Formats: sequence, structure tokens, C-alpha cells
Amino acid sequence: MSTGVRTGLARLLPKPPAGPLPLGLPRRRIYILPSRFGLVYATALFFLQLGALNYNNNAAILLALLLASIALMSAVVCVRFLNSLTVTAFDAGEAFAGTEQDCSLTVRSAQGPLRGELRLRVAGLDAAMSYDGDFATGRWRAAAGARGRHPLGRVRLSSGYPLGMFHAWCDLVPDADRLVYPAPESPAVRWPAEADPAAGARATPRGGDEEWHALREFRRGDSLRDIAWKTSARHDRWLVAETRSSAEAPTLRFSLSMVSHLDREHALSRLCGWILVAEAEQLSWILDLGNAKVGPGRGEVQRRHALVMLAELP
Repeated sequence: MSTGVRTGLARLLPKPPAGPLPLGLPRRRIYILPSRFGLVYATALFFLQLGALNYNNNAAILLALLLASIALMSAVVCVRFLNSLTVTAFDAGEAFAGTEQDCSLTVRSAQGPLRGELRLRVAGLDAAMSYDGDFATGRWRAAAGARGRHPLGRVRLSSGYPLGMFHAWCDLVPDADRLVYPAPESPAVRWPAEADPAAGARATPRGGDEEWHALREFRRGDSLRDIAWKTSARHDRWLVAETRSSAEAPTLRFSLSMVSHLDREHALSRLCGWILVAEAEQLSWILDLGNAKVGPGRGEVQRRHALVMLAELP
């Protein structure tokens, strides 16, 4: 069915059902039309029946009626198949404004394993389907857009199951959204001295005879020269030697007041960039937004919490 015909039909149909996940496909909102193959099939049956009646051939009449009943049954099966589906989950990966975001939608069937007979279209984008038993997952990549929350939008599930003679579809509007973080400033600007009380001490090169303070687990991003090789070999795990200066290094403090001279989006981009740089350098930091605060500390959980707060700021 052409895009123009689908668009015209969509304007005539009632609004699609909406609600929180999981969201089933209601029977009264499933629509069905013959496919191109179905139209060719119906045309062939018409001429078969016409010829059978013309020559009074009972066997041909019975054959035409049998083939027509098969087509009608396939229409019933197609609608029942969509009616057995439930949209169970939506997930969107991390994305910064101006980039692309990986999204996925999971569908479950109450009739048993799915075997490639389902199509998914979200906000005008076709999803690549993968199947695992009763579950099917559609994955697509969407433009992240601006900072903030973006609704998932209209979801269309369609199928030609079982014989491809009919095209059935159902539109839904799940109550789900995706979150886009502010775009980190590029090129990155180093934080001011007021954010780093130990800027001078941190800039001083570490001497080879600097005193060790403690041992800790290896973290991603640690330098290989900081690994305590002999101790790690004895304990059968990676351990990093932490010096006294690094252990006692003050925490970085980022706040909106430091970027108050910038417009809102530029200020949030700069704060986002500072957070990412601090995480890459394995530094402890605090984000102070006035009415909310994150930290002190570092790590994936704190980083994500701070970026979510920046994304949701009005």
C-alpha cells in the first residue's frame, strides 16, 4: 500500500490508543486491507469463478470457493496475530544533543514464538527486527535532537502473516520518552581556578619517589605506570598505587554561577564538558545547581545522575 493511501486513511481513522507500557493492541484498532499479492489473488479467483460458471464446471467452482475461504481465513488469522501482541518495554541509549540515539522497542506475543512476520515503524523510521522466542525487539537509530525529554511518538505494528494476502496494522502511542543530554562544549574549555583548589598541586609532575598512600582496585582509565605489579601478582587482581597527593586532592566544584555569563544552553554544554573531562581524568567532583546537588565523588552512576539533571533543567 502506498504512503499516500496510508496517510489519507490515517486522517480518517480515530486517534490511536495511548497509555503506559505494557500496552496491548486493541482489536477494534486493528485495520486490514488486501496487499498487492492479495489483489492479484482475488483477480485470479474472480476469473476462475467466472470461467467455472460459464462452462458449468462444478469442480472449478468448488476450487474457487476453497481458495477464497483460505484467503478469508488468512485475514482472520492476521488480525488475531496482531491482537495477541503487547508492547512491553522501550529503551533509549545515552545521547548528546545533535548526535544520534539508539532506541529499541520490545514486543511480546501471547500466541507463541515469533518467526519474522512482524514489522515495526516508529516516528517514520523502520526498525530492524530480531526475534527470541515469544519476544521481538525492534532497533532503530533516531536523530537525538535538542536537550531534554522527547516523546516516543506514534508506533505502528504491521504484519502480512500468515500468507501475505492482507496487510494488517495497528497504531499506538505509548507513554514513553527518551532523554537527550546537553552537547558537551567543543572545543572543550578548562574549568576556572575557582573550581579546582588544587590546580597548582595537580599540575606539578609526580616524582618517582613520591610516597604511596594506599592500594585500590584498578579502574578504567588508570595509567599502567600506577599499577602495583608485584602486589597485583600476589593477590591475582589488578591493584593501583594511590599516592598521598592524589588521595588528598580536593574535590572539583562545578556550579551554574561559574557559567552565569553564558546563555542557558551554552552554560549547560560547558558544565557537561567539565563533567566528562573530570570523569576521564578520574577526578572527584561536585555539581551544584542551586536547588540540587550531585557529589562529591565520581563514577558512572554519579555522571549519569548529573547529566540527567542538566538535561531536565528548564
